[in-house]
Amino acid sequence: MTASAATAAFRPPASLAELPFIEVAYQCGKLALLSLAQVLEQGDRVRLVTTDPLLWAATVRLLLAVTYAAGSAPSGKQQYRHQVLHGLDLEPAARWVRAHAGDLDLFEPRKPLFQDGSLHAVAEGRPDAAIPVLYLDVTAAIRRPLLSDHRHLHASVPVSAARAACLLLVQQMWSMSGRISASDAIYGKGSTFGSRSPACGGLVIQPDGTVAQALGWRLIPLYDSRPGTARWTYTSHPTRGRDQVPDGEGDALTWHHRRILLLAQGDGTVGRVLFAQGRRIGEQTAPLTSRPGCRDLLTTEFGALLPARAVTGEEDVAPLLHSWWTAPEGSWAHTARRTADALGCQPPDVRVTGLTVHHKKIDNVRHVFLPGSLLGDPRGKGAAAHVMNTRAHAVDTQPGFGSTHLHQETFMGSSDTERTTALLDDFDADALDLFVTADTPHRAGTTETDDPIDVLTRRLGKWARSHHTRTLMADLAAWAADPYPTSQAYSTVTRLVPEDLHEAAMLTAALFAAHRRTASRAPLYGNAPIARLMRASGTGSRWGPGHRPTRASMTLVLAAQSLEELRLPLLHVIRDAASSSLTPNWACLLRDLARWGPTVRQGWQAQFYTNSPLPPRHEQPPSADEGLPAA
Repeated sequence: MTASAATAAFRPPASLAELPFIEVAYQCGKLALLSLAQVLEQGDRVRLVTTDPLLWAATVRLLLAVTYAAGSAPSGKQQYRHQVLHGLDLEPAARWVRAHAGDLDLFEPRKPLFQDGSLHAVAEGRPDAAIPVLYLDVTAAIRRPLLSDHRHLHASVPVSAARAACLLLVQQMWSMSGRISASDAIYGKGSTFGSRSPACGGLVIQPDGTVAQALGWRLIPLYDSRPGTARWTYTSHPTRGRDQVPDGEGDALTWHHRRILLLAQGDGTVGRVLFAQGRRIGEQTAPLTSRPGCRDLLTTEFGALLPARAVTGEEDVAPLLHSWWTAPEGSWAHTARRTADALGCQPPDVRVTGLTVHHKKIDNVRHVFLPGSLLGDPRGKGAAAHVMNTRAHAVDTQPGFGSTHLHQETFMGSSDTERTTALLDDFDADALDLFVTADTPHRAGTTETDDPIDVLTRRLGKWARSHHTRTLMADLAAWAADPYPTSQAYSTVTRLVPEDLHEAAMLTAALFAAHRRTASRAPLYGNAPIARLMRASGTGSRWGPGHRPTRASMTLVLAAQSLEELRLPLLHVIRDAASSSLTPNWACLLRDLARWGPTVRQGWQAQFYTNSPLPPRHEQPPSADEGLPAA
């Protein structure tokens, strides 16, 4: 029996209506993994929190396609304004998902979701045509031609149905152009050269908030178009030719840029796939943001696609704010801005996601958060335009030049002359000293408290200075690399703190010992929170977010869902800091580890990507969720 026949004989259930694959957070901070139906049924209480920006954007588009298919699109301005104020009623969409569970099944033999069921014949006749599932991961070969360079595939392992669904969504939304290692003899003429999806290389702007709030803002009236027919599975249209045009939003949001087939194994995992070029979108004469499926793309002031490379970093908000104010009619940004003005309310917080592509290679992923308060400030239009105009006439500006000023009240309220002076000062400004250190823990020199975190922090310094505790420090350093429950150091550390701090305290103490082992002459204590300390990591002229390895380390840190997942990425960060004689604020680190979750991760992200200076030496630095500026 062939692999395809075996799959058909025993097909594990994998309908997105019931398969938990969407990461969400409740308003209380509780994390959960929900199915598509559950997300819609609880849309007023949950928000998307996946740490993969490309998947976050693709999931929003999937939810949008479902709401269009369920007939939830507003009929006009009044209905749209009502859903903006009160959130979208997602009950019809949830019912539609339950009723069409078969259309959303990844392993349905005839019409698998976002796949070509006819490729089962290829799987049976040419099993050698299958490739590792990691091929679907668009970020697996950064700065290498993903479609033809397979050096990374040796590390491919079977993935769960939930992970395969995520890879499928990202692949269909962010497909890049390039030569595909496939055969025309197997898949048909024209199957070996992949065309680019509209989102690839551009920037997609989408509202944040609960699912009901986000879709309430995003689901705009379609005056110049129609919902169209969502095509959940790949079907050929021989009478229309290979190059086609979507018939509406639903068709565009479910467009099959690639012909894919997931080959399920008996246990429901996916190890190999079939992959070829899908449908190409033909020429369209309508303005970019009036085309189906392109309303959430950002544009230049002339209506052309704003390339992702225009954003030089995660803190570079100037091009995005400028595009928000110059968005053409028909785009989501224009509709949302005009609606907020008419209702007298603040625009939603938004997330902008982009994929930077150069010579058919992925350079990096951009993901920028813009608060609604910034988008709703009418002074932002002139301020952003002034920054962009200065950039256009300046030479050798730093990445993100001028963006930090857009978060400053004095700059926003200044005249053009004053703004120019402030921007020109940036050319000569010395680098801010963001990374001060101290030889004593915080609060030393004042009355000592009984706070167990402060007690442990002081005790760590005593252990580091005493030759009687060398064995203890060695055990702690060894535990950081390879935790083992029989370590005597565990009881020594945890007896100093309450039970709810045991895990965080042990990890902090182990990282402290690893820091001392890496650089014994580095300061014992520092004033910088760990996320801000990472801004000092780098080489040459690239530091922090501008240094690719450091940015990759922060991505791994922010992706960790538990302290065990966080241990190794954080150990790497601590060792790098010690090598540069930099020391974090251990008390601040312990407090954050004790509360590790979405709020703390967002705080670390803000601390890493912001340009504001640290507080004075005598002040206690904020923890990751206290008093931070928006990223």
